[in-house]
Amino acid sequence: MNVDGMKSTAASAKSQQLVFQYDAQIPVPWGHMSAKIWGPEDGIPVLAIHGLMDNAGSYDTLAPLLPANIRLVCLELCGHGYSSSYPPGVVLHYFDHAYHVKLVVDHFKWDKVVLLGHSIGAITLFLFASLFPEHVSRMISLDLVKPFSVSVSKLPVVMRGIITQMQGFSEAGPPQTVRYEEARQSIVDNYKGSVDEKAADILLVRSLKKKADAEDAYELPNDLRILVRTLTLSEEQIKVLVTNIRCPLLIIRADNGLKNFTEDVLKEYLDIYQASSADFRIVNVAGSHHVHLTHPERVAPHIREFLLPLASLPTSKL
Repeated sequence: MNVDGMKSTAASAKSQQLVFQYDAQIPVPWGHMSAKIWGPEDGIPVLAIHGLMDNAGSYDTLAPLLPANIRLVCLELCGHGYSSSYPPGVVLHYFDHAYHVKLVVDHFKWDKVVLLGHSIGAITLFLFASLFPEHVSRMISLDLVKPFSVSVSKLPVVMRGIITQMQGFSEAGPPQTVRYEEARQSIVDNYKGSVDEKAADILLVRSLKKKADAEDAYELPNDLRILVRTLTLSEEQIKVLVTNIRCPLLIIRADNGLKNFTEDVLKEYLDIYQASSADFRIVNVAGSHHVHLTHPERVAPHIREFLLPLASLPTSKL
C-alpha cells in the first residue's frame, strides 16, 4: 500500500470511531444529573452507568472502540462526578437509581434504549430492565451477574445496620482537601489492583476540583452516604425481578473480577437468563473488575458483535 493509501485507511478508521460530543446536565427535582455524551445525535441510544465511586470517565477508553452509529450517554449517579448530591436525610435504595434512569429515559424521550452498566451501574440497569422491559432493546452487564441480595432470614439485621449507618451520614460533608498524588494513590489502593495509575488519572478528572489558592491542592467530594450498602432485596425478590428481563442480554465477566456467589448460584441465574432472555450470552475476558477501563480492547469486540443486529436499524425500529 502506498503512503496516500495508508493515510486514507487511517483517516477512514478514525472516522469510524465514536467521538466525544459534550457534557450535559439533565434536570431532576433535587438538582441535575451529569452525563458525557458521545456519538451522533441520531445514533442508536445507549445509556451507560459507571460503578460505585467512579464517574462517566469510566467509559473514556472504551467509548472510542464502540460502533460509530450509537449515541452513548454516560450518566453519573448522584454524588458522583459532576452530578448533584443526594438531598439531606435521604436513605438510599437501589431502586432510587432505577428511578433516576427512568427520569433520564423520559428526558431524552427514548422509546427504546440499549443499557450498558458496570458494577453498581449494572445493578441499577438490571432493576430498570426488570421494571420497564418495554423500554430496553438490549442490555450489557460488565462484571456483574446479578444484583446483590441477602437471604430472607438476614434481611432485618442487614437493613437495620444500613439505616443505623445512614443516621451518621445524613448529608454530604464539606469537601476534603487533598494533594493530587494522594488522591490518585487512594484510588489505586482502594481498588486493590483493579485500577492502575493511568486509569485513576482518568477517573480523577471528574472527581477533583482544583483549588485556586494553592499549587497542589484539590477538593474531593465528601458524601459518605454513597459508600453505605444501600437498602437491599432478598434472593427471592431478585429472582422474581430478573425473570422479567426479556431483551437480549450480554454479561462480560472478568477472570479476576467480582466473585460474590457460589457456582451453584451462578448456574441458577444463568438458567434464568437463558429461559427468559431473547438472546442470552456470557463471555469471560482476562482482567480485573475495571477491565473495561484498563483494557477496553478485550471488552469492545464482544459489545460490537452484540450490537451488530442494530447496525442497520433506524432508531425508531429498536
